Amino acid sequence: MTKSLATLFSTLGHPFLLLPFVFSWLTVRSIGWEKAWPSVAAVLGSLVLMTVFLYFKKQKGEISNWDVSRRQERARNIYQPILLLIAVVAGVLYYLKQPFVFATLYFGLMMAVCYAINTRIKISQHTLIATYVGFLILPLSVWVGAGMLLFAVGIGWSRVVLGRHQNKEVLLGVAVGALFGAFQTIFIQ
Repeated sequence: MTKSLATLFSTLGHPFLLLPFVFSWLTVRSIGWEKAWPSVAAVLGSLVLMTVFLYFKKQKGEISNWDVSRRQERARNIYQPILLLIAVVAGVLYYLKQPFVFATLYFGLMMAVCYAINTRIKISQHTLIATYVGFLILPLSVWVGAGMLLFAVGIGWSRVVLGRHQNKEVLLGVAVGALFGAFQTIFIQ
């Protein structure tokens, strides 16, 4: 397989694309568009804010690339802003009497665990998110969920081929994503 295929997998599996798409689809599927639009707007709005934040960080030279691939750059430029945005989104959802407040906070717990892990090793967010959402999809469609989990394997491969992660970082992303996704699927939804 080539670097161009790895780039395609990595781009399609970028957390900023995959996560809002899957969360929005799951939300609309669960409660319908009429009730889901505030939740979808909160997710997409937080994505826009994070993208603008990273754009300015990149312009200032404070991050090396859009993936924020250096472990040392991630705490201040990925985990802290994401945890703040998750708290804001959970507050907005609660205020608007939307469902999924607890699920949003649970996702925040997963990000907090990744933040803690990042002090020692750079976990692959790409594979973490793809594995996590694969488990969330499984109860709705075994085939689509299994397809997403296979896609997560391809994403993990791409991250290693592109030199963004080592095998252990990808495997850690799969493990944490599977643990949190399976627990949420079994006990939270």
